[in-house]
Amino acid sequence: MRKVYGIELLRQLHLANFVYYNEEFDEIYAWFNGPIIKILNYLGEEVGTATIYNSEANREYTPEEIIPMHDVQTSVDTIVSELYNE
Repeated sequence: MRKVYGIELLRQLHLANFVYYNEEFDEIYAWFNGPIIKILNYLGEEVGTATIYNSEANREYTPEEIIPMHDVQTSVDTIVSELYNE
């Protein structure tokens, strides 16, 4: 089946530092900077957020901290695995 993407989604993806497509749930996880991952639908509307987890310190990141890409990817992997385990 062909997916229809909104122009707002394309604008959001252009600005993102990291993007993950979850085709099973029709969601896109985008990280721009800071401790928040935005969850978008295919139109570009925000349908939720998740906080990036600091795996070394066992806590969530604060807005002032520099976030390594590894923790962004690990946090997205956690979100996806929790969706499939529900």
